[in-house]
Amino acid sequence: MLVRDLVESDIDCEQDLQAVVLTCLYLSYSYMGNEISYPLKPFLVEDSKEKFWDRCLDIVNRLSSNMLRINAEPGYFTEIFTELKACGIGNIVASNMATMGCQTVPVVPCNTGAAATQVA
Repeated sequence: MLVRDLVESDIDCEQDLQAVVLTCLYLSYSYMGNEISYPLKPFLVEDSKEKFWDRCLDIVNRLSSNMLRINAEPGYFTEIFTELKACGIGNIVASNMATMGCQTVPVVPCNTGAAATQVA
């Protein structure tokens, strides 16, 4: 649900996509219960922790009610789980496209291509 709602079609590069997905994973683990503590380091792909926490706050502000609804409403849980099973999470394919949830987004390595050429 988080990846589906947060991955934009205009993600600039693979590292940005990875940052969003890992933040979603971190928050998913966090919502499963406060008795379990997860180290932050494996979820950081950027130099700045502030970017990570800003992204976390944005996600919580936008989607917290739906995340809590999954635990509170069995019907909503079933709906989301059924959607997840139907869509699956694919791997990066030969055309540099990644399928995440029901979305397909282009994957471009950071610091390459036209943008890197213009900077150099």
